[in-house]
Amino acid sequence: MEKHDEEIAERAKIARQPVTQYSFRGKSLKSSIKMSLHFVDDLLARGYNDLSNTELEDGFQCLKSTLSSPMLGVMMARHGAQEDLQKKLDTEDDDVNDFIAGHYASDGIHDVSLVQRKVKAKFNNAMKKLKVNIMVKSMMGHMSPKSAARQRTSSFFAEGSTHLKLVHTSQEKDELEQILRGVGNWSFDVWDLVQLTNDQPLLVMGMELIKRWNIDVDLHLKDGDISTFFREIENGYLDNPYHNNVHGADVMYTVHCFMESSKRMHEELSSKDVLAALVAAAAHDFRHDGVNNAFHVNVGSELATLYNDRSVLENMHAAELFKLCKEDKFNIFKTLGQEDFKDARKIVTMAILGTDMTKHFNHIADFQSRLQAEGDFAEGADIPDKQRIDKYHMIEMALHCADISNPAKPIAVYQKWVLVVMNEFFAQGDRERDLGMPISPMFDRHNTMVSKTQGGFIDFIIKPIYKVWGEFIPELKEQFDSNLEVGRSFDWDTFYAEKKDTANLLKKVKQMITVKEEGGEGVEGLSATRAASVDVEGEEELDEAERELLKQELIKVKEKQGGEQRVEEQ
Repeated sequence: MEKHDEEIAERAKIARQPVTQYSFRGKSLKSSIKMSLHFVDDLLARGYNDLSNTELEDGFQCLKSTLSSPMLGVMMARHGAQEDLQKKLDTEDDDVNDFIAGHYASDGIHDVSLVQRKVKAKFNNAMKKLKVNIMVKSMMGHMSPKSAARQRTSSFFAEGSTHLKLVHTSQEKDELEQILRGVGNWSFDVWDLVQLTNDQPLLVMGMELIKRWNIDVDLHLKDGDISTFFREIENGYLDNPYHNNVHGADVMYTVHCFMESSKRMHEELSSKDVLAALVAAAAHDFRHDGVNNAFHVNVGSELATLYNDRSVLENMHAAELFKLCKEDKFNIFKTLGQEDFKDARKIVTMAILGTDMTKHFNHIADFQSRLQAEGDFAEGADIPDKQRIDKYHMIEMALHCADISNPAKPIAVYQKWVLVVMNEFFAQGDRERDLGMPISPMFDRHNTMVSKTQGGFIDFIIKPIYKVWGEFIPELKEQFDSNLEVGRSFDWDTFYAEKKDTANLLKKVKQMITVKEEGGEGVEGLSATRAASVDVEGEEELDEAERELLKQELIKVKEKQGGEQRVEEQ
């Protein structure tokens, strides 16, 4: 036996423990990595025939869970395990490969060598980051580690799921799965989820991300508790043009992108920290009423009085979240111990309060100072807490940057957010006008230049903070800079005028149909039969453009109804 094989056998002999040694639930990722190493030692030293079914099942489940964690690469590097595990996972032992192929045939993995060749070619660059190759690919199929972690989410959309019944046909399920495969890309558009999930993007995204980060396993969260919490948060968002459930889902997703892309955040944030960050993002505008802090203060609202005119909405969002969590069925933190809960609450409240725009320039100055201080210390030096970027400031900055991230996204995504945010600004301006109050800057629909508002926003707010944030997350800096340049040069005035006119026409048409059809909900609420009976040419109140728009909308209704009927017949 060669020296390497002798060492493996000796380590396996020393490490051998009772049959339950590979039970991984409740263990830290560090412990799971160690157990995975011991399991592969046993598999190579003893052969799969000498391991009991329980040992095999527990061992492979432990290994699968470990390899699904986004933290794996950092943890392996930190504990010097990557080279050791790499050698073990790169084995060409035919018996082991035969066992893997048989054991995971239900996953559609029949030809291990074929899978290895295909996956090596397609995902070589991604796999380098984790220093893991053959076993991961054999077990997980044609996907990278990020996608492999995502695969567990499909159980929520499978037929018979008791927690999520968002899709009703196989086509819808396939469409949803296809959209969710894009999670992890900076260009991902949360708006794509709205229609397909029956306006529940926050629920779907929350569950998706909890699964991706393996938080449900690490913190013993039940699937029903996860869905109940995010559904209630989503229901708590009001029907505002901008500050609604879609914005909550988008900000949560953006915080995820930051944490997933940043090597440092991977290394320093625990599962509890990631959960706190995602919850803070999901609930950061919980029960927002569509007007800003200045409006509340100027009208002397109850909220302004309650919170003494300071961070009025942000205080309310955080307070309402934790008020909700006092009910056991909505308490997403129920599995945490007392000290861990206190720490999670600190993360959440600090992050949500940090979204107050009056703190924006303080964020930039403080974070820049901490970055500079860390750069001044020698590598490995003990940096004082007041000078280093700890997890609290890390997550606070991540949420604030995510909350105002629209200009840093691709232009097609940015455009959608500009439309809805300007509509909300103008709606507040209308209320201020009706109340005889001074209209807030940029909130007067009659004289506001959208290009000027977006240009100033990018130049004076977004670019300075994303310059600092890009230094902290260099992995995304190029995309930040490129998107900001495109957004800055875009003709927002022409764009908004065209979209605004179309939206106004559509609104008018739908209002007319709602009046004519008792109990109707606008054009989209009509049946195909009733849509066919609408006399478009006889609508004297409509001009030519409105009449043409009505025709197009009615065609959509008929096509939609026809498609649904075909599905039912099948």
